[in-house]
Amino acid sequence: MLSSNILVGVESEIEIEFENPEEANIVLGSLKPEICGSPSDRTSVNINTYQSTLMISIEAKDNASFRASLNSYLRWIKLSSEILDLRKENPQSTN
Repeated sequence: MLSSNILVGVESEIEIEFENPEEANIVLGSLKPEICGSPSDRTSVNINTYQSTLMISIEAKDNASFRASLNSYLRWIKLSSEILDLRKENPQSTN
């Protein structure tokens, strides 16, 4: 009989390149509450920056928790990037 959980012990490392190190650090800062505020016994997430690259490491016990974590972090990163773009378009609004 086939198991309903095909993937067991899923790991992935994702790198997202930003225009400069400041943007990568801003996005990292926006993700910190999510990293600290949502502990899970099924998923472990580690996020760092190196120069202008945001590095995300996800380890999950199963494919469902891996996919949920990946989708959540990608949505938060996309939102942060869109906010950075708005700031670039309207630099006077940050004063």
